[in-house]
Amino acid sequence: MNHSDLLTGLLLNLLAILIIILLISFHYLSRNKVHKLHIKPLSIYLASSLLILFSLALSVRLEDGFVYDLRFIPFLLGGIYGGNRVLPWLALTMIAVRAPMMGPGLWVTLVMAVLFTLLILYMRPRWEGKTWKTRVYWYTLFAFGYSVLSLWIPSIIFHFTYDHTFLIYSAVLSGSTFFVFYLCEIIRTIYILQLEAIKYEKMQVVSHLAASMSHEVRNPLTTVKGFLQLINEDPTNVSTNSELSKVAVREIDRATEVINQYLDFARPHPELEVEVEIRDEMNRSKEIIMPLAVKKGIILKVNILHHHSIKGDPNKLQQILINIMKNGLEAMETGGTLRIFSYQENERVFIVINDTGIGMTKEQLMRLGEPYFSMKGKNGTGLGMMTAYQLTEGMKGTINVQSKPGKGTSVILSFPIYKEEGEGTLPNPAHTKVRPSLR
Repeated sequence: MNHSDLLTGLLLNLLAILIIILLISFHYLSRNKVHKLHIKPLSIYLASSLLILFSLALSVRLEDGFVYDLRFIPFLLGGIYGGNRVLPWLALTMIAVRAPMMGPGLWVTLVMAVLFTLLILYMRPRWEGKTWKTRVYWYTLFAFGYSVLSLWIPSIIFHFTYDHTFLIYSAVLSGSTFFVFYLCEIIRTIYILQLEAIKYEKMQVVSHLAASMSHEVRNPLTTVKGFLQLINEDPTNVSTNSELSKVAVREIDRATEVINQYLDFARPHPELEVEVEIRDEMNRSKEIIMPLAVKKGIILKVNILHHHSIKGDPNKLQQILINIMKNGLEAMETGGTLRIFSYQENERVFIVINDTGIGMTKEQLMRLGEPYFSMKGKNGTGLGMMTAYQLTEGMKGTINVQSKPGKGTSVILSFPIYKEEGEGTLPNPAHTKVRPSLR
């Protein structure tokens, strides 16, 4: 037998194992919903069995009926990461896929599968408390022991000598085991760090929310306490106490509004998904926001250039629109114009809310949506836009904000058009697209 054929076969076997491991790792690391480090035992068994089949397909046959490959690596991988429920089934799989080839090597496979199943079951609990580097060294030692028992001892029993073959097989199997498990532990560590980073980020947001909420609620409560003390000092002064009571009620309303904003942000994404008429929700939002616009002397213009609908929660869409419209009105202290229009383009509905207010710098745009950042100074929490971002994402939409200092801000919402099941594509956008200017 040509030793270069053995080396080439084993290296191709290693390459196949690495490619499949990297593809599986990429699948789990790139998932959007990452909550915990857990892969189902069935998935581990199927992946390990696939690797065993690939290894056997790339195996190298010796003249005496023995077949050698790197199938021990996926067997060990499945046993270590799949646990006791996976390991015995992998042993049976390894024997079953080797059986059709027959030969004296089948008995060696049977004995080795049973022996190393028992050894791994015994050693696995003792490895759990070790560092990952120590575990990798142990796995490499096991691979070396497997190479000795599966080639050197059978050569003595069946009276064949392949010293150079044993050295090549032992070196490649041991080195490959070290490399594969080192790679797996690195990927596993990256995955754990990703989970910890997500947890830390969530805790940071909660911390910022708690600090901001305590500050925003404490201010009006302090004001109410002071006014109540003044009322208590002179209960006979009806006119003064009446004014103080009105201010106290306004401050309580402000605290209630802040709490409601935090509760809206803390709620999970909307699960209600119905057909939402854009025209109806825009008109309702206009009616709600109109009194505030009239009070501030702001002209409100609404223009809807299509008759499409989207899929989502109408109440949440209305909340998004009102939050953004209210921000636009508050950005125009000396009057102005708030334009709201909607158009369709490339099977998406766009809603544009444009004000002629103070605008924002690039630095302020980058911070837009943070829970503690607001253009309103001490009167804002930043939760209005943060809630809008969250709810828009929950309805599979996007938000794009364009702004220049002194020239106003345009908030562009985009949602996929609602289509009934079996409905074909929309007409050519070239015939339906109407995209007005932002000014």
